[in-house]
Amino acid sequence: MRRTSLVLPLASAAIWFLFLGIVPSARAQEGPQPPPPFEQVYQMPAVYDVPGMDRVYVRRDIVYKTVDALAGKTDLKLDLYLPADPKKGQVFPAVILISGGGVEGGDHDWRNAGVYKSYGRILAASGFAGIVFNKRYARGPAGTLNGVEDLRDQVGYIRQHAVELSLDKDRLAYWAFSAGGFLLAPVLNEAEPYSRAVICFYCVSDVEQDAWAGVQGVTDENRARARAAASSVEQIRKSGHPIPPIFVGRAGWDGPGLNNTIDKFIAEALAKNAMIEVLNHPTGRHGFDIIDSNERSREIIRRALEFLKTNLATN
Repeated sequence: MRRTSLVLPLASAAIWFLFLGIVPSARAQEGPQPPPPFEQVYQMPAVYDVPGMDRVYVRRDIVYKTVDALAGKTDLKLDLYLPADPKKGQVFPAVILISGGGVEGGDHDWRNAGVYKSYGRILAASGFAGIVFNKRYARGPAGTLNGVEDLRDQVGYIRQHAVELSLDKDRLAYWAFSAGGFLLAPVLNEAEPYSRAVICFYCVSDVEQDAWAGVQGVTDENRARARAAASSVEQIRKSGHPIPPIFVGRAGWDGPGLNNTIDKFIAEALAKNAMIEVLNHPTGRHGFDIIDSNERSREIIRRALEFLKTNLATN
């Protein structure tokens, strides 16, 4: 049986099938249908909405860092979604949305994907600041470590500029999707007081032996170095400190390899007696919040928002 790779650069229609975790197995044939074409999915919003999404305040193209990327000097940018008509001096808890793609290895800026634009508006209409950012995230150990670095720098930027961005720098949450799950690992490892909550939607949570299969230059040594920095399973296992509350949205019809990493993540969190909430979508595909428009998908998103409200509330 052929299995898909766990790490998902999301740059073409073929790679979208990797992103969706489609595995040609007997189990897959029982239920899930192939996803829509990649370009269609790229434009699709989340399958959930809230009142007031059309009235939120949006600031685009805020440069948080300039790097040497594969294409040369590149400005890394974030888009900020705030509740409608923010008043001077008003600040909001921030939710950082972490996609599985980056500025390297593809032609798409994931800030512009329909799902992230809609989540930004959902968050802002729900009383949060939503942040969508681009980053270096080429497939492989080096690209993963670049993504870890860029997330840290992006968090440093928004905390340093919190007043002008209308953010509460002491109330941050992180919501990762798919291969963006690698970037939750440093959040769990560092467990800063301002990191109040972590959400994992169908996110890759460990670096397994066959990770990055076919990527040139991958060795056991650099894979192990990336795992030490980007495996949520490893970070929880070795942690000796309190872990931020965790919410997992699991897709039951995802690829078995990816779900194995999530199941290990859940098991390690329970072994540490961490605060973790898991909602499984039994018939959900990878990307259920985009392509499976049904009540279970909406229930999981709704509960994730409630989780954020609880954990980002003022003390």
